[in-house]
Amino acid sequence: MYMIWFVLAVLCLAYYVVCATYAGVGSSFIFIWLMGAFFFGIVSGVRVLEIKGIITVALWIKRCFAIVMVIGISLFIVIEAVIIKGMTERPEAGCDYIIVLGCQIRGDHITKSLRHRLEVAADYAQDNPDTVIIVSGGQGKGENTTEAYAMYKYLVDKGINPERIIQEDKSTDTSENMKYSVQYIDNKDVLVGIVTNNFHVARSRLLARHVGLNNTCGMPAQSDRVLFVNYMVREAIGIVKDFVYGNF
Repeated sequence: MYMIWFVLAVLCLAYYVVCATYAGVGSSFIFIWLMGAFFFGIVSGVRVLEIKGIITVALWIKRCFAIVMVIGISLFIVIEAVIIKGMTERPEAGCDYIIVLGCQIRGDHITKSLRHRLEVAADYAQDNPDTVIIVSGGQGKGENTTEAYAMYKYLVDKGINPERIIQEDKSTDTSENMKYSVQYIDNKDVLVGIVTNNFHVARSRLLARHVGLNNTCGMPAQSDRVLFVNYMVREAIGIVKDFVYGNF
């Protein structure tokens, strides 16, 4: 059994190196893979020491550990199933509004993840000329402007009429994206599309429902293939966090 924990530790460490090399050590959430490597390494080491008779682990500790692991893995599988279901959604035609969720920009430059979202929004806006577009995102560290303005400018450059675009420029996370964007929608029963990366659709729709939007559809955009596993794990933790904080 200790070999399984050892292999998991090696895989976590290897994926951290890949992510850090690809996106930089400051990339969002990749530290979790270092933590995973440390955790699995400790478990593997303890098991080896026990096999060699150097230490003895009480039976009740083993049972508690097994119970926690079984519950944790089961919960993780259920949450990932919800996330994957959201990834398969397809937008409905004729949305009254679409909300384009912001994500980090670097200086004034649109990141790859945000560009994927904006491409989906631009294509939908061109096919549905009566849809109002809400671009949602404030200004964070390392950003020279608000995410909302960067998105607005991108869509206008793509030929979208600026009069169709509303800028929500105060939010700092997905929960606030919904909280502040809903203020621009008078009728909470109209059809609202949520534009975000595929792994993020399920949580975004749950948050939208929490703020009173009763009729939403997901509009999944592509996500980075290298960081995809990182995003999926981060999103599962995000769902648990929002549940604990009462955002659903």
